[in-house]
Amino acid sequence: MKSLLLGVKQLFIAVCMVILATIVFPTLSIIGMLYSLFKHLLLFDYSLSKQLVPILQTIYRSEDGFACATAGELLNDALEIKGRIKYGNWSDTISAITGLIRIYEKDTWLRRFLTILGKNHCENAITKQEKYYWENLNNL
Repeated sequence: MKSLLLGVKQLFIAVCMVILATIVFPTLSIIGMLYSLFKHLLLFDYSLSKQLVPILQTIYRSEDGFACATAGELLNDALEIKGRIKYGNWSDTISAITGLIRIYEKDTWLRRFLTILGKNHCENAITKQEKYYWENLNNL
């Protein structure tokens, strides 16, 4: 009974944090982007490539990690992923995991679909750290 109450308490805290984060983080992000935009416009030194593009890249990479984490089980089941490399980690991108699965396990329709973003998009999305880890996994 005590462990059940502890589990309910942890769930309640996690739900409260999600609600709080859903309000605070997007608000802070929007305020930060507007601040950066207006600051650099007023100083006449605004550079799309130096200020706006990195912000937008961070946003879509964060969303990609969120999707990988929340839809990981769905992707693993839909693509029949049975090996060691799986979707579900927030720090991974869907494209990189798809590329790793292609290299070390099998090709999937998702990888073929993602070629609309570039011929070797999934393979190119694999970071040096991910590549090193999977190449040397048996040596660790």
